[in-house]
Amino acid sequence: MKRLRLLFYFTSVGIAIGYFFAFLLFFFVQFEMLADQTLVIFVWTVYGIMTGLYFKRINRKYTFFIIEGIIIGAALITGKTTTLLYIAREVLHAGSLSQIKVPFLIGLAIVNLINIYIIMTLPKYQKVYTKEERKALKEKEVKLSDLREVNPEELKKEKAQRKKARYITIAAFAIFFLVYFTVPGFKQGINTAFATLSQFDTNAVIEYLRGWGAWAAVVSSILMILQSVAAPIPAFLITLSNAAIFGWVIGAILSWSSAMAGAAVCFFIARGLGRDVVERLTSKGAMASIDVFFERYGDKAILICRLLPFVSFDFVSYAAGLTNMGFWRFFIATGIGQLPATIVYSYVGGTLSGGARNLFIGLMCLFALSIVIGIMQRVYNDKHKKEEELKASEKIKN
Repeated sequence: MKRLRLLFYFTSVGIAIGYFFAFLLFFFVQFEMLADQTLVIFVWTVYGIMTGLYFKRINRKYTFFIIEGIIIGAALITGKTTTLLYIAREVLHAGSLSQIKVPFLIGLAIVNLINIYIIMTLPKYQKVYTKEERKALKEKEVKLSDLREVNPEELKKEKAQRKKARYITIAAFAIFFLVYFTVPGFKQGINTAFATLSQFDTNAVIEYLRGWGAWAAVVSSILMILQSVAAPIPAFLITLSNAAIFGWVIGAILSWSSAMAGAAVCFFIARGLGRDVVERLTSKGAMASIDVFFERYGDKAILICRLLPFVSFDFVSYAAGLTNMGFWRFFIATGIGQLPATIVYSYVGGTLSGGARNLFIGLMCLFALSIVIGIMQRVYNDKHKKEEELKASEKIKN
């Protein structure tokens, strides 16, 4: 009975989260092109089921009601209450909005009543802590930063490496801007490249690259690196263009290797210029916890982000560079994570649409979410192990 309660509650939370993101799709058309409402709700529902099977207790009992309140509030404020019915109709493949209105409201009421019952009877199935007890437990809880064994020599070496990376990054930027502002041909070439990418037109990119003749592959690689560093432009434009010009096999290899180079550049820019700034702006404890997380589980976190098509690859690269995560772990996870999308986009090109597109994105999302569950399990096990070690050491002392 306890597992059934957990499964129902967490599944309803997953559906609520999916409903929230499906509602947001109506305001962001560029994301609606990547996934429809049905796919979003399906993925989050599966995530809810997985968490229901994984977790042994409900820690945040009002999560469902908070998310539900946010959705209803947003719908009322924006005047899009009928959108909620439209989403339900799309997901259930029902008839008109008038036909689904009453069943939708009845179903919503039943889910709320069951969750209210689950919350009200929570003390029968798990220990419910008071505010003071939760505070005391939190103080005793093993933090991520406690899992790190600090080595002064390693920390000193890391700072020296960051200092070296900072000088190299500043020198590289100085050389780039010096050439940009002093060599008219170089400046014109960069401006033309960015103008071409800014059109968001695959045919324009194909024509631009073909105009370089034998140098097309080199220029394509440079474009991929430039868009990674400075341009908020989808990399798949270049990926599709490479497939059209060089064939899907060579195109995929070129796109994948160029994207890897771009990710490495972003990583080292952040490592060289941003790390010291972040350390000054955040507390030592917070930064230590982030460092431990990326040192222990960073490769899996990077893999998750690379598998999700709506997460900016460039942002992930910059964020990883701000941590103490090792470059090769980042690089390998990036390579594995980028490979599926690169191959698919190169092979099917712009023909990936409709059900095939949703299936691909859905599978990537589910795979990523399963890794999330795995990371959560690993974090819990590591903390529990550390707690046991601390208890054992205290017994020895006493």
